[in-house]
Amino acid sequence: MGEGLLDLRSQLGFYKFYHHNPRNVLIHSIFVPTILFSGCCMLHRVKIYQGISLTAVLSVSFSIFYCLLYFPTGLLAGVLLLLLNLALIDRRVDLTFKQELSLFVIGWIFQFVGHGVFEKKRPALVDNLVQSLVLAPYFIMFEFLFKLGFMPRLKATLEHDLEIKQRNSRKQKQ
Repeated sequence: MGEGLLDLRSQLGFYKFYHHNPRNVLIHSIFVPTILFSGCCMLHRVKIYQGISLTAVLSVSFSIFYCLLYFPTGLLAGVLLLLLNLALIDRRVDLTFKQELSLFVIGWIFQFVGHGVFEKKRPALVDNLVQSLVLAPYFIMFEFLFKLGFMPRLKATLEHDLEIKQRNSRKQKQ
């Protein structure tokens, strides 16, 4: 298995190792988008240059990284981020900062509950903060696509890789 920064299998495998309990994945499927949405709303208030928001800069950066990992799904993620940015620019999202912050905090609380109660494993962000924050929305999109029946070989490969990682992890603990 390739371990490179731009290797889709290793990137998704890293995240899957911390998120394989179905209840935790469900929690993340709800609250990663909640955190992404509320975080984008808050960061849209921060203007970098001539009205360009921090959300726009991060969205472009995330989209490029996702496209480099795998172009078709990277393009899909990029379109979704573009739509979110357009909604923010057109003020179709009209939340107060307090509402945005509340959604953001609630999302993080549920994430940690999912790890502590169901996964029984520390969150991935403890081992790699940046990779976890950037990869989380992309991973959740893949989980959704897997549920719809797309990319069954990739899903099977990731599950096989996870079994090997778990076996190796158990051996190291013994």
